[in-house]
Amino acid sequence: MSKNCPVFLTLQLIAHKWSVRILRNLLHAEKNTMRFGQLQKSLDGITQRELTKHLREFEKAGIVERTVYPEVPPRVEYRLTRTGHSLLKPVEEISVWAENNAAFVQKKRQEFEARAAKSPRARAA
Repeated sequence: MSKNCPVFLTLQLIAHKWSVRILRNLLHAEKNTMRFGQLQKSLDGITQRELTKHLREFEKAGIVERTVYPEVPPRVEYRLTRTGHSLLKPVEEISVWAENNAAFVQKKRQEFEARAAKSPRARAA
């Protein structure tokens, strides 16, 4: 698959454990905006560096809009753009699929690993 493929580019944006949570939190934010600190607090365990990286990628892709207010200290707010809002329905559908199929997928992975561990090839490695 080419790196310029639209599907590849989209999955590259959202196929990370924090991406979907960031997008969902921005969608459900009061007035659809969140300050950086609020967003970080709402994402238990995310580092400042990781959140900054994702927000920059979303901003670069036109999914998130960043507004800096000339105050001391500076106030920065993030909000989803119209394009960002349009991404939420497919992301929600993927989330529902994952919730409905997680147990099945996990079971199949465990069965596969068990078979692989018993195969002569696995023992020789």
